[in-house]
Amino acid sequence: MRVWVSAVLLAMSQMAVAAERVELDAAQLSRAGVVTRPVLERSFGDQQRVVGQVVRTPGSTVNLKTMVAGRVERLEVAPGDRVRTGQLVASLHSHEMLAMQGELLRAAQRSKLAATRLEAGRELFAVDGISRIDLDVREQEAFSAQLEFDTTYHELVDHGLPKTALDAVLESRTPDAHLPIISPTDGVVLELGVQIEEWIQEYASVVVIGDPERVELELQIAPALAESISVGDLVEFVPVGRPEEIGRATVISRVPQVDPDTRTIRIRARIVQRAAGLFPGAFVEGMLTQGKARTAPSVPESAVIGMGGADVVFVAVEPGVFEKRDVKLGLSNGSRHEVIAGVDTGEEVVVKGVFFLKSVLVKSAGEGE
Repeated sequence: MRVWVSAVLLAMSQMAVAAERVELDAAQLSRAGVVTRPVLERSFGDQQRVVGQVVRTPGSTVNLKTMVAGRVERLEVAPGDRVRTGQLVASLHSHEMLAMQGELLRAAQRSKLAATRLEAGRELFAVDGISRIDLDVREQEAFSAQLEFDTTYHELVDHGLPKTALDAVLESRTPDAHLPIISPTDGVVLELGVQIEEWIQEYASVVVIGDPERVELELQIAPALAESISVGDLVEFVPVGRPEEIGRATVISRVPQVDPDTRTIRIRARIVQRAAGLFPGAFVEGMLTQGKARTAPSVPESAVIGMGGADVVFVAVEPGVFEKRDVKLGLSNGSRHEVIAGVDTGEEVVVKGVFFLKSVLVKSAGEGE
């Protein structure tokens, strides 16, 4: 430990310090671990700290379920695969499909027979071969048979069997036990609820398809503070543990109900500027600005250090050269300070190695006295 301290003091004595500047060579920069970040424009106003998580936007996913029991014969997709509208994602073998198609074929035959009897009855009625009552009976029989056929046909369509497959069954007069699961939309496979050769029950989830880019924020706000929040209020947030990945969102709605578990009001916010790696389930923290906000230069909290009773930052003015600047600070949004005077937007300030640079200046001032 003493050897390391001596080395640091020796390095500090070799650094050029003049006019409140510190100059480091490449080796000294690496040893000090100096990191800089730009001064950025950020919003400040009446604010409150918020926490929440990233959730999928309502309506951005489709949960494909089967309405019949059966065995999974084919799986054509895996989680993460991109699919298109009309693409086959899975296929079931279902005895219920056989039974329903058998009923459809019988209904088709009864409808055809009833239609033939009705046509013959109309011809007989025209020559007084049957009574009006007999003709009405045949019309009712034909109507009931056609209604039974139409009902069974559309029930099969509702169960997911394509009309082309049904027409093929009617033409061949042979039922087919296979039920294709077709994607109704473009998207990405988010979840797969079945495995090959697995027997599943009716209404079981087969696959969830959605748009992974359609996400929003769900924030938790204390009930006493939620009343003052309005649609359009700005939220500046960062994923927990990644303070440099800054995103922005605007409030779009407030759920007027206290969550029984968290005792908070849920606020939905639409993301207008995404942070990197913003996936559903990620936790975020940030500041919500109520009403109209003002923009101003800002620096990370880690860039500011106290010296001689003033707030100070170190600005990179040349490669390896850092200038001490007194700054006048305004509001804080939890991760950044508003800067009223002292630095301009776009300048680079030191965010790591700040204490090291301060120590150099303090030691230099002590040697100069």
